[in-house]
Amino acid sequence: MFLSRPTSLRSRLLIVSTGVLLLFAATAIAVLDNTFERSARESIREQLNAQLYALLTAAELTDDGRLFFPETSPEPRFAVADSGLYAFVFDSSLRRVWQSPSAVSIDLIEAIPVAVGTTTFDIERLPGDKPVFVLRFGVAWDMGDLAPQSFTFVVVESLKRFRTSVREFRNNLYLWGAIAVGLLLLLQLASFSWALSPLARVSREIQRVESGQQRLIEENYPVEISGLTRNINMLIESSKRSLDRYRNSLGDLAHSLKTPLALLQGLSEVDSEGASRRQMLAEQTRRMSDIVEHQLKRAASSGGTASVMPVGVAVAVQRISATLGKVYADRQIRFVTDVDASIKVAMDPVDLLEVIGNLADNACKWCKDEVAISVHHIDGWTGIEVADNGPGIDESIADEVMQRGVRADLKRPGQGIGLAVVRDIVESYNGVVSIGRSTTGGARVIVKLPSA
Repeated sequence: MFLSRPTSLRSRLLIVSTGVLLLFAATAIAVLDNTFERSARESIREQLNAQLYALLTAAELTDDGRLFFPETSPEPRFAVADSGLYAFVFDSSLRRVWQSPSAVSIDLIEAIPVAVGTTTFDIERLPGDKPVFVLRFGVAWDMGDLAPQSFTFVVVESLKRFRTSVREFRNNLYLWGAIAVGLLLLLQLASFSWALSPLARVSREIQRVESGQQRLIEENYPVEISGLTRNINMLIESSKRSLDRYRNSLGDLAHSLKTPLALLQGLSEVDSEGASRRQMLAEQTRRMSDIVEHQLKRAASSGGTASVMPVGVAVAVQRISATLGKVYADRQIRFVTDVDASIKVAMDPVDLLEVIGNLADNACKWCKDEVAISVHHIDGWTGIEVADNGPGIDESIADEVMQRGVRADLKRPGQGIGLAVVRDIVESYNGVVSIGRSTTGGARVIVKLPSA
């Protein structure tokens, strides 16, 4: 089953507006045509009425009761045969007593009595089905002592002039109406193109985003679609952050497993009691399992911090010190810890181990023989400080070494993501990380977290 292609907004608007425009134009033309026809008919009536009054003014009644008209007609067309304008006079017995010279070639119009002072106007048909306008008027002539004489004056005009006028008007009306509708359609098309141009622009921008030519929708758009473009940009940013989190989490996972794997490798090479080795292997295996589960949860999360219960820092420091002491047993590194057992931070235990473990592991790599870990309160914050007595980190590259993949010394083993992992985790808990020099000249990394 094939689905038809959806109609575009432009086509829909054009179809609807064109239909409305054509309906309005047809209605307007019909109203104008009807109005003009009625106006032209009323104009004919007024003209015939004027001709009638001219005849009444010119007519004279003789003493013997005969109606007399002068040779000079008040309207020249009354004197021209078949001119289209005719006049008749009927007496009270409906006998024709006078007709204009123009009426000699037409059939006699029907004699219909009309009350004195009454006017009638209508279209009638002469014998031969020839339609004409007919105006009748009843008049009574005062004869002095004799009884008044009643007459019916009739003025007739053919429809030729009326039809010609209506036809010319209709031709002009249809011509200019078609021109007006065409111009309105063009104006409508231009206005729709202008009004819908932002949609075309945003479509092109989305195509450029899809092809990688630009990162976000950058242009300013009308308020009707600005919300849409803003939400699209938010979706793009969210997708990018999700992708970055997955990528970073994979790197973090590999880095997090490095220390337990190194310890397992060391245990396999060191000759020790079986029970102690089994206990250490079980602990590191459990830690790796926790790290994998934790990193997968972070990758799937929205990036925000969840509500967590406060956790003691001293336990984490002791576990890390004990683990790294075995990993770097050949270097006989001294671990100096200064941690108040009552200090807690609102942090996931795995994240806390990750932070302290990465900092302590870096310190072990760079130190000569001593790593100091202290935890204390700093102006409403909980400060975790890890220092060593190694060569230290130059302040000029302190910010760079916290970037993912940047290493201070390429000769040392590592992937250059330890400090980046620490910074990402700490900042997710609204904390800060700073790098300085220890009292022994080595590196000192201070992590500040909101106190629990």
